[in-house]
Amino acid sequence: MKTDTSTTTLAVLLMAAGSAPTQAQAQTNGVAHAELSTIEVEAREETQGRDIPIERIQRSLANDMADVFKDDPSVRVGGGARNAQRIYLRGIEGSNLNITIDGARQGRSLHQHRGGIGGIDPDLLKRVEVITGPSADRGPGALGGAIRFETVDAQDLLDPNRTAGATLKAGYASADSSEQGSVTAYGKGGDHLGLLAHISAVNREDYRIGGGGDVPNSAGQDRDYFVKATLLGLEGHSLRLSAERNTNSGLYLYGSTGSDMGYAPEGSIPEYQVTSRETYTLDHRFQSGNPLIDWRINLYANDNELENQDRDSEVSSEEFGGSLSNVSTFEIGATSHRLTLGADYYSEQGITQAADGTEIENDSGNLGLFLQERLTWDWLSLSFGARYDDYSSDYGPKTLEGDRVSPNASAEVRFAEGWTAFAGYGEAVRGSGIIPVGWLSNIDATTNFNDGKPLEAEESFQREAGLRYQTSGLFRPDAVFDAELTFFDTRLRNTIERVGGGPGSVAKIANNPDTLRSRGFELRATWSWRALETQLAYSSFETEDGDGNPVGIIRRKAAGSGDQLVWDTRWSPRENITLGYTLTAVAELDEVPEGQEERAGYVLHDIQARWRPAETPDLTLSLAVHNLFDRRYADQASIASSTTGIVHEPGRDVRLAVNYRF
Repeated sequence: MKTDTSTTTLAVLLMAAGSAPTQAQAQTNGVAHAELSTIEVEAREETQGRDIPIERIQRSLANDMADVFKDDPSVRVGGGARNAQRIYLRGIEGSNLNITIDGARQGRSLHQHRGGIGGIDPDLLKRVEVITGPSADRGPGALGGAIRFETVDAQDLLDPNRTAGATLKAGYASADSSEQGSVTAYGKGGDHLGLLAHISAVNREDYRIGGGGDVPNSAGQDRDYFVKATLLGLEGHSLRLSAERNTNSGLYLYGSTGSDMGYAPEGSIPEYQVTSRETYTLDHRFQSGNPLIDWRINLYANDNELENQDRDSEVSSEEFGGSLSNVSTFEIGATSHRLTLGADYYSEQGITQAADGTEIENDSGNLGLFLQERLTWDWLSLSFGARYDDYSSDYGPKTLEGDRVSPNASAEVRFAEGWTAFAGYGEAVRGSGIIPVGWLSNIDATTNFNDGKPLEAEESFQREAGLRYQTSGLFRPDAVFDAELTFFDTRLRNTIERVGGGPGSVAKIANNPDTLRSRGFELRATWSWRALETQLAYSSFETEDGDGNPVGIIRRKAAGSGDQLVWDTRWSPRENITLGYTLTAVAELDEVPEGQEERAGYVLHDIQARWRPAETPDLTLSLAVHNLFDRRYADQASIASSTTGIVHEPGRDVRLAVNYRF
């Protein structure tokens, strides 16, 4: 049964208030800005990568993954429409990353790219960590890195002197005429127990591109239902239990041109589709007071489903898994040590169900054991470790099984006042491949398996090196400045791919003998002084084959990009006012494979403002204008069609939000 797309924001708010109260919306509109910007991460949660600033996500009034990462030039989200978005880290597509939500791994694609990390309400986010450097404890299948999403707790949103609260949000965005609404409720019992509930809804129309014109089949609905119970700081124990259901529905093309590449051909008929994710997590952490015992146990179940209601078919991924790790901190002589020992496991079942009720299952799993030692001695820091993976993946009548040890090592040297040099190397392995669940079901006895040779596991080799600099008193006595320059080289080898396309039986799957390489550099700098902070980020990389030729865009593998610069500035002239400006400049992409078109560069300007009236401090009014000058452009990570071109991104988008906190 199809959902009525005319539901209004007011109806959403009333519905939410009458059922389950809400949690996370308090963040996006800055109501909880003060609390969220000072949240302390527990001691064992040392940062392995870098965090996407939550304040920036809130300030831009983010409503999808493209918004979450729009100001980080190392992460690209192409595709245009919400249902067609793909994520890339340093040019490596999300199918080759370890992406988790509260520790729950998100699994493989269902159909084309659908079923990835497209569905999460940005208002729920407390932390977004992007991990690019090599380490043994960043999870299974992290060929190109890892992205970790962490949701808020009730304790994060509550005022210190209150035991309960709620936040109502209503919002509007002009580019897609979207209406947004949410309710969040949170409370605590005693000193340790917290409860949070959240419901949100977004109804969007086809979005308008710069200069005029709409993208057909981009309208849809998002719904998010989230509950979380937390027991924190009880004699060293912290326990988090959460459940979430996130859905996206709309009339979309199911495959080929118009679905994830190019505009819909004339006369094409969209089909009603619902993509849903259900995630259940349990996270227990214990800090005993003994520096040798600091453990974390995480268990999860994560189900992704794509339902084509017009075809009466489903493609789904059902996964359960978990991890156990312990960090021991100790000293030997003049050296300090943090030793991480742990294990992780997942079992994933891909299910394709046809209209006649026939089901085809494909299973994959991985058991990982890891050790990572981080040693500090005066001016020198060393990190080294290894990961053992025992993997198994079902490719129809054939199964790929094996095991592998993947080492890593890195070092940091503080060689002058404020200066640090670093370098690292690491490997990773995976057996599950990049073939979507829907295509796996079409592998049968007639399929050519790697020309008769055994399939080999996919593997990656990563190198990083660079410089960091930190100082205070630059230009102003109480100013703080830090900068980092990172060179990187990531290589994927033996990717397991479907050879040839089209419907019906899969003719061939094989290890791609060519190496895929992403190499380049990133520069980041931040200067802050009192109520002013300005950040500059620059990314330059190339994606190439083993012979050094550009690869353009390859589904589920990689995408090239022109150099990108993002300059973001935030200023709070008064305690209750925040102003922001963001410049994004992307250079032309002229290094493309023969026969493909070069991609134009573009420059975008965004502005943001947030105001909490002094007379009503619980009320927050927010404004964000994306693409201020209505530039017509296409993200260079979007796939082009040879017949209908490339889908453009939204034009000028005026976003308004009202938050009221009780």
